[in-house]
Amino acid sequence: MKRLEPLAKFPVSRFFRSFGRVGPKIQTYIPFRVGCLCFMTKSVKRVKKRPPGILQVVRLSKILLFTLLFFGVERLCHKATDGFAMVNVYAPPGNNSQWHREETPDKALLNQTYHYLGCGSQSYVFVSEDGKTVLKLFKFQHMRTPPWLDFLPSKGILGEKRLKKRKVLEKTFNSYAIAYNLLKKETALLYIHLDKTNHLKQTLTIIDKIGKSHTLDLDRIEFILQKRGILAYEAINNWMKQGERQKAQSGIQNLLRLSVHRCQMGIFDKDPDFSTNFGFIDETPFQIDFGRLNLLETEKDPKTYVPEMIRITRDLEGWIAENHPDLLDSFRKELDEITAN
Repeated sequence: MKRLEPLAKFPVSRFFRSFGRVGPKIQTYIPFRVGCLCFMTKSVKRVKKRPPGILQVVRLSKILLFTLLFFGVERLCHKATDGFAMVNVYAPPGNNSQWHREETPDKALLNQTYHYLGCGSQSYVFVSEDGKTVLKLFKFQHMRTPPWLDFLPSKGILGEKRLKKRKVLEKTFNSYAIAYNLLKKETALLYIHLDKTNHLKQTLTIIDKIGKSHTLDLDRIEFILQKRGILAYEAINNWMKQGERQKAQSGIQNLLRLSVHRCQMGIFDKDPDFSTNFGFIDETPFQIDFGRLNLLETEKDPKTYVPEMIRITRDLEGWIAENHPDLLDSFRKELDEITAN
């Protein structure tokens, strides 16, 4: 004889009250699954009896709720990770041989674990264990079409989109190559790897924002190594708090000289923001972010770079006037000397 399911005490009135067969206070013993099945069956019957308009509203409400939930979870994940994912830091298919290098970085830089520091518009930034070096991994999600479209041919709108994204990648890589070739000291660059190689034969461990560990095959990934410094405004604030006015004054003068030096080399910077893109290593200024550089011969002409220097230093002058007015005279004196030549 087949063994019966375990019995469970059920308030049958909860399931059968609507049938009119069982009073509200009557209880009995029935198989647990039978009770659930009866309740579900009745619920289905009720749904089927709803008017079509109500059913449509219910379905749309469920779809809307699911959509909101999906995007809400996605936004929470993005905020928790800053959008970092390994799929985002590998370059899309394409020929990058024009940026190929066979150089090898200092092994001491690679034999450390790098921890997540932050991100900018073009890269995720990780800092070494000794705090002296930063590793930058490109945000390739902005330089390619979604990977799930890779199987489709480059035709029509998709082809135009891919070409546009490719141009963004090329401009970015060209800018980093200009910085490494012509402004290596001024940008504190240690190494750039913009094309896949076979000679490094080295892996490197990074820890992302949520503490997850990832292993990078450095031959297969594009990356930048740069000395770490502190932001220009932060450095000037620190010197002034410590009563080192002369260091702050010299720092501002050297920032201006660095900018005009870049102009005189015929290099145009589309994003010369002193608050976020410049910093100091000890007392030496350097450019932290250099992802929008172009070679322009006309930039060497004082008629071109003098108005540019006046334009790009307006925000810096305003910040000095608001926070450290004692430094304003030395700033204006240095800028006048630069623009008078």
